[in-house]
Amino acid sequence: MPIYNILRTKKVKSRSKITQVARHNFRLRHQQNIDANRTHLNRVYVNTLEVDTTNASSLQEELTAHYKKLDVKEKDGNVFMMEFVISASPEFFKSKSKKQVDDWASHQVEFMKKEFGEQLKVAILHMDERTPHFHFLVSTEMKSIKKYKNQKGEFHKESWSLNAKRYDPKFLRELHDRHAICNKRFGLVRGVRNSKKKHKELKEFYKMIDEALNTNFDKTIERTINDLEAGWFSGKVSIAEIREKFKPMMNTLLKSNEILRKKFLFDIKQWAENLYKQKEEQEAKQLELDKQERELCARRELYADALNSKNSDISVLSDLRERIEELEAENVRLNAENEAFKALVDPRPTPDSANHQKSLKALKI
Repeated sequence: MPIYNILRTKKVKSRSKITQVARHNFRLRHQQNIDANRTHLNRVYVNTLEVDTTNASSLQEELTAHYKKLDVKEKDGNVFMMEFVISASPEFFKSKSKKQVDDWASHQVEFMKKEFGEQLKVAILHMDERTPHFHFLVSTEMKSIKKYKNQKGEFHKESWSLNAKRYDPKFLRELHDRHAICNKRFGLVRGVRNSKKKHKELKEFYKMIDEALNTNFDKTIERTINDLEAGWFSGKVSIAEIREKFKPMMNTLLKSNEILRKKFLFDIKQWAENLYKQKEEQEAKQLELDKQERELCARRELYADALNSKNSDISVLSDLRERIEELEAENVRLNAENEAFKALVDPRPTPDSANHQKSLKALKI
């Protein structure tokens, strides 16, 4: 079974979201999936903004100060920060020594520094969840240079803005490709390209688990025990003893069963969402194919008209060519007749006629 390299990303579009990111990454809030006994193993690898990791507001304050220093022009809909999560399949970390995990971690940091340079503001490794993983926070400022001329010469002006347009699907796929190549040394492989699977926010899953764990099954258990009392256990075993020994176990089993049921419903929901998206994509593709077919039909008719027009033009040209040949033949004939007519009107002297004229002159003398 392959062990996968994992890279995910999301856009952070508001300062309140930046604060939420800080609360999670710096462990400033309670979370069901965190082992507090291992939180001390977490490690900050990069903190160029010098964020106070004990203050949830510090991250957005320092990032805002950074943008203000550059005189960044903010606009509605700006992406303030990109968050990348890097990890691997849980099996990868089994039986790994601290040195091996540190080697993997250092490799991830170097990769992200090479990709994003000074825009990499925070990198933190979490070791207190089920699977070790990184959170990388990347700023989105972009420099523009405008050139202009006046009487004094040519000049240029620098300006900064927030721009996350480069983080399109193509860029992210290629980033994932490069990251997978970088991690081949650890035996990790890239996930399936263009997969339809989507990462779900953990909070939805945790909410479902909390609901199941907080469900009160006392009435269900009591009803079951009372049924036992009226059945074949009656008179053989004390109901109080059954209640004491089996109620905790039944409560655990029922809660486990409720978790499994909710997990099944959760999986069904994800499957339905993916199916719906695939259906929408298929319908969109069909509409595009229908559009292309209509365009092809229109072009086919246009080409047919053009060919018919061209054939008509060829027929006209053929008739004109025949007419020209007839006119040229007529012209040759007329030229010949014209030459004959000229000969009759103005006959040229011949040697015999010249001698005859000389004889006449001699006789007159």
